[in-house]
Amino acid sequence: MSTSATRASLEILARCGDDAPRRFSTRALRCIGLALWAIACLDTAGRAQEMPLDAAPVAAIQVAGQVAGAQGLQLAVYINDVNTDFVGTFEQLPDGSLTAEPDELEEVGIKPVKNAIRPDGSIHLNDLPGIAYHVVPDTQSIYVTATDAARVPRKIDLDARRTGRERPKPSASTGAVLNYSLYSSSNNLMDGDLKPFQGISGGFDARFFSPFGTLNQSFTASFSDSELQGVRRLNTTWNYSDAERLITYNAGDLVSRGLPWTRSVYLGGMQIERNFSLRGDLVTLPMPVVSGSAAVPSTLDVYTQNVKTYSTEIPAGPFELSNFPVISGAGEAQVVLKDTLGRETRTTLPFYTSSEQLVKGLLDFSAEIGFPRRGYGNESNDYSSDIFGTATARYGLTNWLTLESHVEGGADLLNGGIGAAFPLGRWGATSLAVAGSRHDGETGVLVNGSLELRYDTWTLYGRMQRTFGDYDDIASVSADSERIRDQFYYYPGARIFSARVPRSIDQVSFSLPTPFSRSSINLSFTQIEMDNGERNRAASASYSQSLFKNTSLHASAFTDLDDSDNFGVYAGLSVSFDNGIYASTGTDDNGGDIAGFAEVAKYATTEQGSYGWAARTSEGKTPNRSVSGSYRGKIAHVDGYVQQYGDAARVSGQIDGAIAVAGGGVFATNRIDDAFAVVNVGAPGVEVKSGNNVVGHTNGSGRLIVPDLNSWETNQIDIDPQNLPVDAAIGDTQSIIVPANQGGVVVDFHVKEAGGGAIVTLLDANGKPLAAGLLGKIDGSGNTFVVGYDGEAFVQGLAPGENLVSIELTGGSSCHAAFAYRPQPGNQVSIRNVVCQ
Repeated sequence: MSTSATRASLEILARCGDDAPRRFSTRALRCIGLALWAIACLDTAGRAQEMPLDAAPVAAIQVAGQVAGAQGLQLAVYINDVNTDFVGTFEQLPDGSLTAEPDELEEVGIKPVKNAIRPDGSIHLNDLPGIAYHVVPDTQSIYVTATDAARVPRKIDLDARRTGRERPKPSASTGAVLNYSLYSSSNNLMDGDLKPFQGISGGFDARFFSPFGTLNQSFTASFSDSELQGVRRLNTTWNYSDAERLITYNAGDLVSRGLPWTRSVYLGGMQIERNFSLRGDLVTLPMPVVSGSAAVPSTLDVYTQNVKTYSTEIPAGPFELSNFPVISGAGEAQVVLKDTLGRETRTTLPFYTSSEQLVKGLLDFSAEIGFPRRGYGNESNDYSSDIFGTATARYGLTNWLTLESHVEGGADLLNGGIGAAFPLGRWGATSLAVAGSRHDGETGVLVNGSLELRYDTWTLYGRMQRTFGDYDDIASVSADSERIRDQFYYYPGARIFSARVPRSIDQVSFSLPTPFSRSSINLSFTQIEMDNGERNRAASASYSQSLFKNTSLHASAFTDLDDSDNFGVYAGLSVSFDNGIYASTGTDDNGGDIAGFAEVAKYATTEQGSYGWAARTSEGKTPNRSVSGSYRGKIAHVDGYVQQYGDAARVSGQIDGAIAVAGGGVFATNRIDDAFAVVNVGAPGVEVKSGNNVVGHTNGSGRLIVPDLNSWETNQIDIDPQNLPVDAAIGDTQSIIVPANQGGVVVDFHVKEAGGGAIVTLLDANGKPLAAGLLGKIDGSGNTFVVGYDGEAFVQGLAPGENLVSIELTGGSSCHAAFAYRPQPGNQVSIRNVVCQ
């Protein structure tokens, strides 16, 4: 290779790597590759014609597209005298000034300005406002003085779920689950009935899952008088979710998606929908963003609703906080900066977020086609003969404006509408929508508006909806109104049922401050006018007051404004004790039936072995007294109930549980309403934890089922290796999994017998223990070991029978030893006094 080629190429590499701890920008990394390419190219050219040493450019080679006379530089970047730990790529013009690519500047922390971009795509640093710089050739560094406005702020994501670690891919094994809920009750024990047993009824939910999706089948059944009284099918649905595209596919019995101003319907058909729950760390609501600057390195603390939710150390310079841990509604966040001297800067940010809004650029949608289902829960297979389709979409046009639309049709029905949701500053949010329909030549219009407001401790929610003309949707067109009327409105003078959208809906609720601390008042009013002219108006009020530790007062009242006999009043006092016991007492008036009540209870938790009990009495026109008990075992949750109501007395009981088949085993456990895991340790009696909570210990086959996992979210499973056999070999003791939709995952910790392991005590020819630290190996296998104190070495890879080992001694010599090994499963093998000579 020519000397000039070597010199030019090595100079690039020297500039790229003179400071090992620094991070290279993307362009700087490309520079290294360019240098390697240059070595090859210039070496080839050098063989044809050797260049004199002084002909090579001193600073760097010139790349295609450079300005004539410009040279490329790799410079360590300092901003305001602080090392950024970045090496950036710049071009130095003949006049000494610098240019750089926009993405290069942004990567090292300097904000590129669009109007400063030159025709060749680069930016002249002299054209950037708020920037001054100078280059130090001796250290290959650039020192930049920049205002906060000229710097790229440090972006801090406050979402605790975004850890920066790679998220595990969702997984699903193949298996099945049957959830069951069995209930039985006696007849009136006061009647002296010779057959006090009423029978058994049950609800069942079966799931078959695999990597290709989940098939759900739910049904109810009842048994009495030694006969099966009937089985009623509820849902039959297959679903599959694409976690990468955030899309879920459903087929079978399903519920159509909708908007606050539409009505969902049961369908037998197919559905495709956006499913944001497939990514638990995805933020869909427009969250407040806070920008600030630290003059010196500081500690940054974030408080949400007066609770510290985030803390980190930040360097000097501007920063930007996003994804505040807030919930829908009004709140307040505080950002506190504290420097090394303890000086604080506190910023308060009031905010309001609405669940009806989406982040800019986010699309939510759903589309369905199928036959409307009627009589759900009463009939197994009652579907309309007409097919209908629906489509719904929401789109975040900006962070303050979300557009929404809905269309549905079929059987001569066409219905469609549009809407918008937007905030009202920090005080609230509102939404507006309008829709129209046409069916059998009749047309109608719907208008809907809602308002959410909060100021200090005042809150207001209001909704108003009106229909004009003959407004129809799938629910009204497909309903069997005559049969519904016959089933529920059979008595003379009964109000006639109307399946159409109500003519008007008015809802208002207030939350008001009170002169007393730790108290609240809530008022609400609802008015609904049906399409047939029937009107219902109701009003309610509630008051709550915390009196002292764990004690509170509650009072509420409601009334039907169109029926003065329909009203109720309640007032009570409740106390919670530290041991989980709860007690309450009070009085209620339900339409003139005044009663006093008292209750004491302890409720069971979700932990195995927890129990609960309750005793309640209500004394009034009709006495109502009851006692109950519950217990959550390893395989089921059991409830027992005894009640006296007036002159009747009954005993009832319920058991809830599940049977799961997965991972080569059959397990009886508590209900599995979401995902679960079968943990295979390979050894009995090993403690298993889920999310740092002890679930139980593995059974005789080394397995345990964990029934309470969350689909599409990260779940942590740990095992305690203390109870493993001494000869067990184990890799990890923790596994992070993301179960797919309501499925099961087999978590195999691959614990197995280490095999061929023994503690060998090695002696020299004089009978003294070999020195610690000597290295040995098993002859013929290459397995190595290290001699420890007192000549003891843990040697793995031994074969049953005679074994030969060699040990390197100090000074370069070695010794050899022979001994017999006999495996002892479950026990640690020890071989004593083996002479090495």
